[in-house]
Amino acid sequence: MKPFCLTIAGSDPTSGAGIQADIRTFDRIGVHPFSAITAITYQTATDFYGFKSLSEELGKQLDAILNAYPIKYVKIGMIPDIKSLDIIKHSIVTHDLTAVLDPVSISSVGYRLSSEGLEHEIERELFPFVTVLTPNLEEASYYSNIDLNDKTTDHLEDLKKAAEEIVNKMYLDQKISKTQKAVIIKSAGEDKNDIFDLACVCKSINDKKNLRFKIYKKPKLTLQGNVHGTGCVFSSAITAYLSLGNSILKSIEKSEHFFDDKFLNFIELPQEGMIIDLTLDQEQIKVIDQIKEIYHYISSESKFSMLIPEVRMNISGSLPNAASKEEIAGIEGRITNVGGYPKASGEIKFGKSDHTARLILEAKKFDTSINFVINLKYKSDWVKILQKKTDLSLQEIVREHQPEKIMTTEESTMQWLIKKSIKEIGRIPDIIWDKGSVRKEPMIRLFGKNAEDIINKLQKITDSIFN
Repeated sequence: MKPFCLTIAGSDPTSGAGIQADIRTFDRIGVHPFSAITAITYQTATDFYGFKSLSEELGKQLDAILNAYPIKYVKIGMIPDIKSLDIIKHSIVTHDLTAVLDPVSISSVGYRLSSEGLEHEIERELFPFVTVLTPNLEEASYYSNIDLNDKTTDHLEDLKKAAEEIVNKMYLDQKISKTQKAVIIKSAGEDKNDIFDLACVCKSINDKKNLRFKIYKKPKLTLQGNVHGTGCVFSSAITAYLSLGNSILKSIEKSEHFFDDKFLNFIELPQEGMIIDLTLDQEQIKVIDQIKEIYHYISSESKFSMLIPEVRMNISGSLPNAASKEEIAGIEGRITNVGGYPKASGEIKFGKSDHTARLILEAKKFDTSINFVINLKYKSDWVKILQKKTDLSLQEIVREHQPEKIMTTEESTMQWLIKKSIKEIGRIPDIIWDKGSVRKEPMIRLFGKNAEDIINKLQKITDSIFN
């Protein structure tokens, strides 16, 4: 089942911040979003006109969702008043939720998002039940009672002290004192041409706190106008990655990378307003559409189910200049046999394929036109038929010929397969196949330039094998 995440936040009509930004982030990372609205705001990316609390309806929203669905991870944003705070705390405790809190009380254009003085109540009532806290520099100054203005890497001790002060307030309830928690101070300081976030991950054992600090640098941006919703995207990304089974530190690291990638893409609005563009770019869409085209072709006929290996099938597609697995798209969970037809187990996403992604990356070092790979079941008579009846080029790789150190590392094996083929025939063939080895299933790997190329080759394969 796809992981579920809940966002409890205010509604932003620009969809650049608040609950809409959280939903878009959850969806982009690959978790299903549930939502409960704390307030309706009246704002643009550059102006704030006010809000209306929905605290009277908040409890009903949360009861309906949390009593029906197995939700364990929640991101909390705008808390407009004490009643909303009480309802949120009750929901966390009652349903044993893992909570990420973006303690926002002032909008990005400088207007209050909560009743006066609510920050103290949030600190006292909610901090002990929060797993990850993501304050900006001003919020961290308030909650730590330490002046953090104009800090650089030369002032790390002050920043670390502030993070520790905030972490201590998250451990006031001794019943949950052994839980690992974290504070990330966003845009904590500057270092030459970079700004940095400071993360403090803490684990308390027998009343002793083990603190681990880490700095995440990113380029300082020179932009005119207000950037709307950055904190919402970051905190909801952490929530999503936690729900996918990552540790707190790994979730923070993945969110920093996700945020860096997105932070360089904006939707520019009138009046010098900007919101983060969470949509895929056109090159990514092209790759996903081609994988869909290949999948629709093979899933429409039952004969393709006979080509699915025991480890299942995947279709991987690459951006033209891909240099990492994050630039390779594949089907999450791969393709399996359901009712005699190939069936995808998940969605098409970048960064989800592994073996086939490494094959593409290595192949592109020798032939940049190779952008797609699909793995197929091996049968010795199939190989003989393909060699006899088609014009496809086939190259056998004998796994037993691998050097010992490569045999123990799957990543090195994928690289070795390509390099061995290049050495023996001087190019990337249409098919690289092997008879397998100990704990390694025999496999046929089909390479192609685009969807049309892969489909043409698949048609040759099925026409020769099954006709």
